[in-house]
Amino acid sequence: MNLASRELPDMIPRQQLLNTKICRGCYLENVNLMYASLSSADLENASLNGANLSSADLREANLCSTELVYANLIGAYLIGANLNGADMSGAYLVGANLRCANLIETEIKGADLRETILRNANLSGANLSSSNLSSSDLIYANFDGADLREANFSKADLIYANLRGANLRGANLSGANLSGANLSGADLREAILPRAKLSNANLTGADLREAILAKANLIGVNLTGADLRDAVLTRANLIGADLTDAKMLGATMPDGTESREEHALLI
Repeated sequence: MNLASRELPDMIPRQQLLNTKICRGCYLENVNLMYASLSSADLENASLNGANLSSADLREANLCSTELVYANLIGAYLIGANLNGADMSGAYLVGANLRCANLIETEIKGADLRETILRNANLSGANLSSSNLSSSDLIYANFDGADLREANFSKADLIYANLRGANLRGANLSGANLSGANLSGADLREAILPRAKLSNANLTGADLREAILAKANLIGVNLTGADLRDAVLTRANLIGADLTDAKMLGATMPDGTESREEHALLI
């Protein structure tokens, strides 16, 4: 957002912000708010690009449409915060707690979210392309229709997460736990999923062309109508998997052989 193209109120001094917790539309780029107590603060449309909010208390804060590009939110408390439409591109969120936060259509591309808690958070329509979410807690998180291209979810916990229609092309999900997750209609082309846990996950109609699923746990997974052409399933466990109408031509099967069948045969 171009700050020059909009009117902004006079800059509110840092101390006044801390006292009133109200700073709608204000300019606070590169401000130091480390350890600040800002629970339930109203910072809607504010510019906090490059700000230091590490370990700050922002529980239930209103950060709707706020600019937080390259902001430092390491260890910050954002439980239940409203970040709808915010721009957090390149932000540092290592170890931050965003449990139950509203991140609908938020820009979080290229952000560092390692070991971040996003349990029950709503990230539908969000852009997390090229972000690092390794070892994060994403249980029950909602990524419906999110852009997750090239994102790193290695060893992340995505149990029962909603990834319906999400774009995960080229994403790294190695060792991730996706048990019971909804990945119906998701784009997983060229995704990296070795040793991923996908037991009882819903992959109906998912696009898994050229995906790497070596040694993945696919017990009881629903792959009805999924596209697995040229995927690598070497030593994957497909016990109880539903492969009805799944496309398998060119896929490397669990026994190491290449499938020459257009559709899956019973395994």
